[in-house]
Amino acid sequence: MSSVQAVPLTARCAKILAAREHAVVSVSAFNGFFTLRAIRSLLEWATGTFAGVHVLVPGVELAGTLVARGLPAGAALVKARSAANNTRNRVVRVLDGMQAVNATVFDWNELSANRAYRRSRRELERLAAKDPSFRARCLEAVRPAVGVRELSPEQAAYALPFLLAELPLLLNSPAILRTGSSVFCHPEPMPLVGELYAGALPVSRSPCQGFVSSRPVASEE
Repeated sequence: MSSVQAVPLTARCAKILAAREHAVVSVSAFNGFFTLRAIRSLLEWATGTFAGVHVLVPGVELAGTLVARGLPAGAALVKARSAANNTRNRVVRVLDGMQAVNATVFDWNELSANRAYRRSRRELERLAAKDPSFRARCLEAVRPAVGVRELSPEQAAYALPFLLAELPLLLNSPAILRTGSSVFCHPEPMPLVGELYAGALPVSRSPCQGFVSSRPVASEE
């Protein structure tokens, strides 16, 4: 099995990780970290560690990050769909090669009929519209996803749906994906994760939800 350094964010996250019940492995588009080798290492580790694995790839809200960079909406949507499809195809290719039977690939658009997901996303959207402090934190949090140094609040707002689409899976993937407990796996904590686990945001996180920083470890030749 591939060697991956898995670092739980908190002691509670460590307990959820130790249960090895379920993981959401996030694979980003437009991120040079996620080479085929890195994806293979992460998925070999995840499918060999957890009873169930959901691999998260981006949905169409990815286009908002490109509009925030200055692309016209139509061109951004075409580019985002292409990148999302490419990311999904790479994940599927890796899983097919592994013959993994305990892994599912999905994006958040596939959760449109999922009650737990819809409820969480609606609440996040309400907070982003009504709570100035929460909105400001969210606008700051999308900066790394947009990837430009200078970003006005008006530009950042285009990328807000991208963040709000993913956040429910950081709050309560057990309810959304119908598992007892789950860890969200990403190479490093994304913006808002530290505040979320410190209880500094006006949103509730399931006690069965954990976060794990997961990075392949280079083998010594």
